[in-house]
Amino acid sequence: MTGKTLARYERQTIFHGIGEEGQRKLLAARVVVVGCGATGTNIANHLARTGVGHLTVVDRDFIELNNLQRQLLFDEHDLAENLPKAVAAERKLRAINSEIEVTGIVTDVNAENIEALIAGATLVMDGTDNFETRYIVNDACVKHNIPWIYTGAVSSYGMSQTIVPGETACLRCMFNDIPPAGSTATCDTAGVVGPLVSVVAGISASEAIKLIVEQGERNEGIIHADVWYNTYEQFANNGPRPDCPACGQ
Repeated sequence: MTGKTLARYERQTIFHGIGEEGQRKLLAARVVVVGCGATGTNIANHLARTGVGHLTVVDRDFIELNNLQRQLLFDEHDLAENLPKAVAAERKLRAINSEIEVTGIVTDVNAENIEALIAGATLVMDGTDNFETRYIVNDACVKHNIPWIYTGAVSSYGMSQTIVPGETACLRCMFNDIPPAGSTATCDTAGVVGPLVSVVAGISASEAIKLIVEQGERNEGIIHADVWYNTYEQFANNGPRPDCPACGQ
């Protein structure tokens, strides 16, 4: 690393859990953020500033006015230009850290393109807002042995789950089938407290750093936090289920 690079990440490299060796791993990492809304923009922001060397953000949507309350990479200028989220995110992340490679992809993530989107990734981050896409990500990551981190935020509560194929339970192990449409709360129906997103995305981004640098105490279950009622809980799991359609079968 050059002196300039060391200076940028100085407060990070002097932390004993990361150091210069960990920073080199971060700079070499390839992370794909699927979904660039509330949690996705927060996660991508953290990882760009952390120095993840190759960062890809994928989203099909365009910026709307109500996004600005919690989607931290966007502003009124992006809205006025009617930009796709992935395009605006790429531009903002490049401005945050010009030393890393950032790619914004405007597309709908589906079963046909997910494997190409995550090919070569060190890690995949969930920034989506629906379980259908999460299950597609889960199955592809399990198939290709790529760790991924589930992140969800709605109302005043959120969850984070770190999934390492072959070691931890996957999303299907924990939740089995996709919840029926309309059976779970969404930001459209229950709203969302803006700072909650930063809390949960910060937990997931920290998990990403620990996975990449191979240090720290990893979350092996589900972390659930509620910023309105001041609750913080951690639920354990028993590893991959033999009867799980993704892991076991």
